[in-house]
Amino acid sequence: MKRRMIPLTASGWTVTVLGAVAYLGGWILGWVELMVVAAGCLVVLAAAVPFVVGRLTLDVSRVLEPERVTVGDRAVAVMRVRNPRRTPIASRAIEEHIAGRPVRLDIPPLGPGRATEAVYPLPTERRGVVDVGPALIVKTDLLGLMRREIAQTDVQRLWVHPRVAALQPLPVGFAKDLEGPTSDASPAGDVAFHALREYELGDDHRHIHWMSSARTGQLMVRHYVDNRRPNITVVVDTELDSYRSERQFDLAIEVAASIAVSSLLHGQPAALWLDREVVVGQNRSAGRQDILDHLTLARGRTGTDVADAALHALRAEVGTSALVVVTGNVPTDRFLRMATVARRSARVVLVRTWPPGDRLPGVLPGAKVIDVDQLDAFRAAWSRIT
Repeated sequence: MKRRMIPLTASGWTVTVLGAVAYLGGWILGWVELMVVAAGCLVVLAAAVPFVVGRLTLDVSRVLEPERVTVGDRAVAVMRVRNPRRTPIASRAIEEHIAGRPVRLDIPPLGPGRATEAVYPLPTERRGVVDVGPALIVKTDLLGLMRREIAQTDVQRLWVHPRVAALQPLPVGFAKDLEGPTSDASPAGDVAFHALREYELGDDHRHIHWMSSARTGQLMVRHYVDNRRPNITVVVDTELDSYRSERQFDLAIEVAASIAVSSLLHGQPAALWLDREVVVGQNRSAGRQDILDHLTLARGRTGTDVADAALHALRAEVGTSALVVVTGNVPTDRFLRMATVARRSARVVLVRTWPPGDRLPGVLPGAKVIDVDQLDAFRAAWSRIT
């Protein structure tokens, strides 16, 4: 347990300095009144000592429920305080710290071996990491001249992930061989035969395999899948000047997270770059939590060029069939060269986040431009191009 002792507060130091000055002045000048002031300061400080001395033994633990949430979801901290002593303890104040701000928690008197819990909400309004702790047991005197505190818990981190919208895959891709990659998890379609399975309500009767049905005594159908696998590369613009507000940049992160996570759920390869920093790609594997953790920490920078970064990512991610560039309220003419080069091998989609009432013209030859100011609007626009 880390102990930290701060015997005097600012008020305490003021009284101490006042007493010292009064004593010196009274001794030099021979003024009894100043000596009385010095004595009074000494008495006040001495009276404060009993309030801060003594043991502060308590068993304190904290649990975050949950440790990872999405923006806007509910998250709480549950602090459990137990009295391990054989004698009762008076009420205590625990000073918790949430994102660097102190929060006072009042603990009622506890009998021997008794425990209590305090539940308090945690901020989840913005994407980021919230430091929770340390929790300090604090003892002060009535005048606030002295303060003693003991850190009872370590600092824990609450991860507030960006919001994610469920998206359909883009209808672009390449078959890697004549039959293509097929599995039970492959999306249903009418491109490649995968296996025979039992008939399910809604199956096309033209797919019934009568010979197998006669042999097994139950209807069997041919299971066809779509073996075309979209290989999406997403590049996010992290240039601070591309965004008018932090909310715009957060929306860009949410768009990128939605594409990357939805691709994972569909079992399709996807690469995600923050300008020239790769989050997940052909040479860097990452799961859903790793991707969201990385995007939670994403911050804007200066001196970056997302158009050049997109071409760099396109060269690094071999076999890309769709290039998605996510930026802010940026004119499309900045992406003319990028779109001209990229469209030779991939479909190009430019997503721009913009504040209401400040929309720029959205025409980019050889590319699809999506302008949105909310995640739901992006999901609707994405569904229209899939």
